[in-house]
Amino acid sequence: MILPIIISNYLLFIIYIFFNSVILYEIQLMKIQGMKKKLLIIYKIFITFVFFTFILLKISEKISYINIIELIIIVWLFDTFSFLGGKIIGGKKLMPSISSGKTQSGLLVGITATLFSFYIYSIIINEYSIKYLLFISIILLFAFLGDVIASVVKRLSSIKDSGYIMPGHGGLLDRLDSFLGVFLFIGFLELLS
Repeated sequence: MILPIIISNYLLFIIYIFFNSVILYEIQLMKIQGMKKKLLIIYKIFITFVFFTFILLKISEKISYINIIELIIIVWLFDTFSFLGGKIIGGKKLMPSISSGKTQSGLLVGITATLFSFYIYSIIINEYSIKYLLFISIILLFAFLGDVIASVVKRLSSIKDSGYIMPGHGGLLDRLDSFLGVFLFIGFLELLS
């Protein structure tokens, strides 16, 4: 995921179009009927829009590869800490009707540990400011929203994993759902600036 961002815009375009295609294929395999199928079509359009916005932002250099990598690390840390916090502490489910795996403790640990990690990082690179931590908080909110939206889509089709491309981790949508929310926000933020 990171290598194409650093190496070449051509490689980035090819890899991320491939990611988009795999996710769209996973969604196409979901069994949804009636009005819910229209929601699935809207979600496919949303995903494609986010991927192309991300590619355009990188190719046009409106956002540097360092900033993109920082965003990816924020999302990875948030997802990892949320998972570990939920598994280790457990506790009350956050949204049992949408996603049975998400716990309040997991979300709290994910937010706290990610903010703390980036607080330390910001001190090391001499970029500490309240605005920086506020920006990261907003990124975490959109990462969470991306994850929840994907969970709603999977719930509509009564599946736990979007695919089996990565055994034990589900499909590519399961791995990139948080990024979709983040890069939608970044796309709008950069296009408005």
